[in-house]
Amino acid sequence: MVSFVDLMMPGPHSEGRPRGERFKQVIATLLAIRGGEPPKDAPRTEEPSPGPAEKRTVRVEGRGNVLLKDSEKEAARGLVTLDEKFVVDPAAMSPKAASYFRHRPFLTPEACRKWRMGYLPRDAGGDRAGGTMRGRIVYPMLSDEGEVLTWFGRDPEYEGKAHEWIAGGREGKEPEKYHFVKDFRRGLELFGQHRLRDAEVRSRTARLGIAVTAGPNDVIALDALGVPTLGLCAKAVTPEQAQRLAGFLREAHAPALVVLLDCDEEGDQAAREIVVALAEHCPVRLAWAATMHGGRFKGRAAASVTPEEWGGMEAWLSGA
Repeated sequence: MVSFVDLMMPGPHSEGRPRGERFKQVIATLLAIRGGEPPKDAPRTEEPSPGPAEKRTVRVEGRGNVLLKDSEKEAARGLVTLDEKFVVDPAAMSPKAASYFRHRPFLTPEACRKWRMGYLPRDAGGDRAGGTMRGRIVYPMLSDEGEVLTWFGRDPEYEGKAHEWIAGGREGKEPEKYHFVKDFRRGLELFGQHRLRDAEVRSRTARLGIAVTAGPNDVIALDALGVPTLGLCAKAVTPEQAQRLAGFLREAHAPALVVLLDCDEEGDQAAREIVVALAEHCPVRLAWAATMHGGRFKGRAAASVTPEEWGGMEAWLSGA
């Protein structure tokens, strides 16, 4: 209930994990619902709805993510160059990690270095820097200016763990696919947001728009095709992300956002909900679904789109 009320209350939410004054407001709301008395120190003030100019604000004052180099923790500041420890050659990785890269041919060593991502071995270096990321495929969340906000990791053994969890009746905690450090608000950021500062990328947005997808690999794969893309790092869009996406679209003078999630039942449902949420802010198109385009993309992942397929998709989206 605390998570639900946090997500439904006015003002910037805390992704279902409220703290401080936000937590007090949530508890006060719950007590009011059940007829109890709210705590005296729990303010009921509501934050005003943002006006047109405020909706273009990239950060919410006092609630944004801090650049890693500006962290209060010395250990965190030392992680700005964590990617220097990454392995990008599958031959030098653990078997599971190597399989992960080989099944995603767009994750070439060149692409890994360009995106500052790769595999962080458990025994990399003579220290324990990046401890929670050890043994994971690690990606950076970069600011608009290309500076590191945080690192997040993908478990290369997730599929096997998830299969065992489902086969075991879904008992215990669900395996973690992506791991973010505590207190990082990923709902404020968009993977690949720094790429829109590139002049060549910005020129492409004016022709079709900006693709919106779920995971970092989708962004990397579509970027290799020349498609300006931003990733939610989730299968839902937060109000902050929706406002930022609309702002990017206006600044690029682009025609629309193009939602492109995995073309399966789960992805279709998530994509339609995202389209509705984004349509409150700007023009938006749905690129595909299992029942669209004669069903020929059913079951496909966003990262699997070929250059020829994207050419046809682009012509369809532009009405050619």
